[in-house]
Amino acid sequence: MEALLRLQKQVAIFSPNWIELNQYFQIHFREQSKRIHCFALPDLDKPDQEISKLSFISRHVKLRRILKNAERRMNTQIDFLFFAPVEDWIIPSFPKNWFNRLLPYAWSGLVIHMDVYGALGNLPEKPLLPLNVDPKFTDPDYLLSASNCMAVCTLDRFRSEQLKSRVYKKTIVMPDVSDYDLPKKTPVLVDQIKKMAQGRMIIGTVLLDNERLEHFISLVNEAAQEHYFFVCAGELSSNQLSPKLRSALHKLMHSGRNNSYFILHDLEDLEQINALVQAFDVCYVCAGNDNLPHGILSKAAFFKKPIIGLKSQLNGKIIGSFKLGIAVNDEISESLQALHTLRLQMPLHQNFNTAPLQNYALLQNQLHVKDAWEMLLWI
Repeated sequence: MEALLRLQKQVAIFSPNWIELNQYFQIHFREQSKRIHCFALPDLDKPDQEISKLSFISRHVKLRRILKNAERRMNTQIDFLFFAPVEDWIIPSFPKNWFNRLLPYAWSGLVIHMDVYGALGNLPEKPLLPLNVDPKFTDPDYLLSASNCMAVCTLDRFRSEQLKSRVYKKTIVMPDVSDYDLPKKTPVLVDQIKKMAQGRMIIGTVLLDNERLEHFISLVNEAAQEHYFFVCAGELSSNQLSPKLRSALHKLMHSGRNNSYFILHDLEDLEQINALVQAFDVCYVCAGNDNLPHGILSKAAFFKKPIIGLKSQLNGKIIGSFKLGIAVNDEISESLQALHTLRLQMPLHQNFNTAPLQNYALLQNQLHVKDAWEMLLWI
């Protein structure tokens, strides 16, 4: 939002959470709030699922009606649409000329499912979609080659060229920008964690949806409790409780260890999350969605905290390529060795090389977001 306002754009946001967004912008962008408009967009019937052509047409007819109503209320014409994620608004086997009539706007979108363009780490290397060819009618990215689609965007800087080789359009890597504001007063929770840690190195993880916690809990069970204190923050849903995780949690609860603290509820206060990350000595990234960088990466980089993550995941690739910490394999022994290596450099703010973290944080700042939007809107 900040980047678009810097470009002197008038912005209309369509979301099921439009009321909360409107309140947020009224508070944080009070001076520019007249250029920000929020409108209701119904929840999609079947997000991330295959839908029929009839349902797809109905989805876009409803969207077009909402867009026209917004244009009337703003007394202006919408010049450009951006879908995030774009996968919710395109389907395979749908004629491009029909789609251009169905959506008569210049548009772009954020491609999330990048695994079809090739794998990272030790996963199978062959991409699911052939590269350097035009998308076929039955391919999931077929409509990205529609004439009204002006460009495509991704957060994955490692597979952007593969994406470009198929759509053969302007392909932009968007910075994974985050919010870094801290609360005016240190939260009581942070003081409690530091008191419980008693000088031990604090390793923290912030859970996102559907992340696998097994490796982290096994690490809590195996690490020397006199040296390390672990913090896990975020909601743990029932579908994350695999038999392996249940076993690891059962072992932890009956071990008598005092080297961990769990905050098992959804953290909605961004400032509190930032305060937690700032309190960690090391950030740990759990295995999860391999199509998106973890939200903690840019925060950890900004607060100069080394990161541990799995080599086989996109996050591990980022950690290794940008030297943000230590990328490990699935073996607990390697994670324990990574902790030992980092502990020997305590205090990390003095002994760990934070220059790569600072460089990565700079790549994710608002100026780079502004550059990305300029490139996208320069049609």
